[in-house]
Amino acid sequence: MMKTLISAFALALAAPAALLAQSTTAEDAEAFVQTQANQVIETLTELQSGQTDLASVRQDFRNRIDELADVDRISNFVLGRYRRTASEDELAAFRTAFRNYAIGVYESELSAYAGQQLDVTGSVTRNPGDYIVRSRVYGGPEGEEFEVNWRILDTNGDLKAVDVEVLGVWLAQTQREQILSVIGDNGGNVSAATEMLRNREPGQDS
Repeated sequence: MMKTLISAFALALAAPAALLAQSTTAEDAEAFVQTQANQVIETLTELQSGQTDLASVRQDFRNRIDELADVDRISNFVLGRYRRTASEDELAAFRTAFRNYAIGVYESELSAYAGQQLDVTGSVTRNPGDYIVRSRVYGGPEGEEFEVNWRILDTNGDLKAVDVEVLGVWLAQTQREQILSVIGDNGGNVSAATEMLRNREPGQDS
């Protein structure tokens, strides 16, 4: 369940200090995380019990990802300074590969994490419209419990998850470092990172 919930967000975003037209509260951000988690948990429970099949669960997630995460904003962040030098075609190809990779990881891990639970335990407001929501994931077959922190941003009243911290590691920063390293090693060629993501999609040969 932990990987199921975070694999689509295994990326990050450095948010600006001030965001416009904030209308949400920390309680709204907490409710957003809990609601989204409950929806995934319910679907996984149905999968585990045989009430639905894996194909239906995969489609449910594909329909949900844009509600959950700001993929374009995350893509821009992980590209760093190279976003300004890439062509529109290169950016579009990278974003598509990035999205497919995230969904592919989710799908490959999906069936292994049914039966776990997530409870929101509190939050911190970093700036207006910029929240860290704390939660715990528990109830797996091995009795493990994890703390998971969610970076939630509000842009004009629309809440999105943009980063996740698991076991003390902000997953997004790790992805950014890997992608920037690949681009740097290939002379600033964003297409090199696009190809890397395509090769890492589950079911693809590296």
